[in-house]
Amino acid sequence: MKRFFVLVLLIFIYGTSMAQPGKKPAKEKEKAPTQKEMEDMMKEAQKAIDEMDPEDKKMMDSMGIKMPSFKNVPKVSDQQLAQAYETENLIVPKKDAARIASIAKAPLTAGSIGGYINDADSKARQLLWPESISLAENIYSQLKSSGKNSDVIGNTATGLWMLGRLQPAVYIMGKICTEDAANLDNLANYASMLSMCGIQQSAIPVLNYLNSKYPNNSTILNNLGQAWFGLGDMYNAEKYLDSVIRMYAYHPQANLTKSFIEESKGNKAEALSCVKKSMLHTYSKDKEDRMRKLGYTLKADDTKLPPKPKNDPLNLGGSAPPPFPKSVDECISFEPLWAEYREKLQTDIDRLSKQYKDAMELAENMQEKRNKADVDMIKASLAAGSPQGTLNSLPIHAPAAMLKAKQVHEDYDRKMEAWGKKMTDFLSGRAVQLKNNYDATMELLHKEDDEQTGEGLANADFCPKYKAASDQFLSGYNGELENLHKEYLSIQKPFFNDFTYWLMFAQWPEMFEASKLQTRISWLGALKAEDPVSFEWITKYKCVKPTPGAAGKLAEFDDIACKYHSELKLGVGSIKSDCSRMTTELDLNIIKLGLKQDMNKETFADQFMNCNVEVGAEIGKTIKTGPLTVGASATGRIGMEIDRDGISDVYTIGGIGASAGAGEVNINAGVEGKISLISGRGSIYGTGIFQK
Repeated sequence: MKRFFVLVLLIFIYGTSMAQPGKKPAKEKEKAPTQKEMEDMMKEAQKAIDEMDPEDKKMMDSMGIKMPSFKNVPKVSDQQLAQAYETENLIVPKKDAARIASIAKAPLTAGSIGGYINDADSKARQLLWPESISLAENIYSQLKSSGKNSDVIGNTATGLWMLGRLQPAVYIMGKICTEDAANLDNLANYASMLSMCGIQQSAIPVLNYLNSKYPNNSTILNNLGQAWFGLGDMYNAEKYLDSVIRMYAYHPQANLTKSFIEESKGNKAEALSCVKKSMLHTYSKDKEDRMRKLGYTLKADDTKLPPKPKNDPLNLGGSAPPPFPKSVDECISFEPLWAEYREKLQTDIDRLSKQYKDAMELAENMQEKRNKADVDMIKASLAAGSPQGTLNSLPIHAPAAMLKAKQVHEDYDRKMEAWGKKMTDFLSGRAVQLKNNYDATMELLHKEDDEQTGEGLANADFCPKYKAASDQFLSGYNGELENLHKEYLSIQKPFFNDFTYWLMFAQWPEMFEASKLQTRISWLGALKAEDPVSFEWITKYKCVKPTPGAAGKLAEFDDIACKYHSELKLGVGSIKSDCSRMTTELDLNIIKLGLKQDMNKETFADQFMNCNVEVGAEIGKTIKTGPLTVGASATGRIGMEIDRDGISDVYTIGGIGASAGAGEVNINAGVEGKISLISGRGSIYGTGIFQK
């Protein structure tokens, strides 16, 4: 019912704002629509649908989009509308005195924690959907029958959570905690799940118990802050969140939730500062949208991606043209060198152009397949009434990488604009002056030569004079052009390296291969030194035999390839991540039990906000006591940010795999390692993910 209120309210506000010109007085507050206004609006909406063009209806039917009907909409009272409107505009949850009062007062102990978990789990199970319980029981039974211990079963439950199968995750985690309440890692993750499910009052005693065991653990303190936030107790929420931020200034979840608290106080600048700190750890579209709501547009420096391993990863500096000729002798000796050099360049350009054409054809075919898969998923979701997967519109790191690439391009444009002005000034100024002076000098020399040439005259050899004048012109003209060309290459080289590097994260692998080929073609074209930097040739004054010149260099290109790889084995499948590609694969036995990628009953519900997961990669080893903490300096970790659309960012923390080369991060983590669930802001409505 709440969602219906919200939909109707948005339509109503949009319609009335379009119908009423001019701005309302600043002090006038928006009011919720009345029952009569709602009914009038529904009639208008139904009229618009009834009058819709038949061709438009046919097109929408072909896409699987069914037109709604507003003829039998449930009636709601003015009071219900006002309450829905007020709730929809909350920044932080209202303080829930009843749930706060229900929190157990006596601290939990090693002797009482088991009974408490049994009680909390029995209450949570009552909220689960029958089909989720059935699936979870099947998975749990298979894990137990295969001899998996509580660590593996708990991590499998967290893996289900990461894949968006929230209710089976809660069921399995609760069950293993009731069997083994001494496994404190599972307890920590179960408490985080309960908190994000909207059962914060059950999570807080467990988190307090863990806090007594592991004081100053930022994950536990964050999860306590998030739980108190969900209950509307901003004093306790801020106390714990502030302690986390003091430990790690860029904590992704503590900062994000703190931003809402600051906004509720009217501290818009501080609210924005908190979101920016959160974004510097991990990217998510929710954070970018929040920045926009706070009046800020995300910039490249607000995001973080792995830096280039070296300045010239494409080895563009390995190639260089021959020198520009700055005398007649050099023109004579360099002419065959430049001819051969440009011929080689053109041969390579032709070869790469053919490869580029083939690469683009492959990239376009793959994109068509992705587009079709997206359309099919949207149709299936509309038909089922719930999401049936996630869109493959962009690689996982694309939003942040495109900002980085945009910044590189803007810097390049500024430099090229300045260079272009220098080039124009030279061609219209100094170049004209040099040519005019040369032409005038040569005209006088020709006149002098003509006057002393003939029978009975001196007939002196004027070649040295012509050559000297030509040398002076070439030295000035070609010398300045050579400096301009070197400056041009000094702009192109870092641009091609940097821009191509960020494209590795922004483009699908097939398109990135095409982009690398295009970069190489462009660089070879720049090396040819053609217009506007084509220099002058003067070869007709062969007074003495010139000495041979030095040839240019054409080195092999190096390849920019992804050096950041991670694979996380979850017990129910795996998540593999590279620079642009992330793939999830479900275990065949799990699929047989009914867990599918397009499962229509278990998705990230609207009430789920966000969380982070840190996974230790040292399989089978105790990395440290207590839950892993975000921002710690440990190596060998995979981290993920999860929001309502699924996994929104993947990051690695140090760690060199056995198969990795120099500068390559290759982390593999399995279900035997340590996994910590760092909860984020839950629903401000208090219903959590169990709302049907």
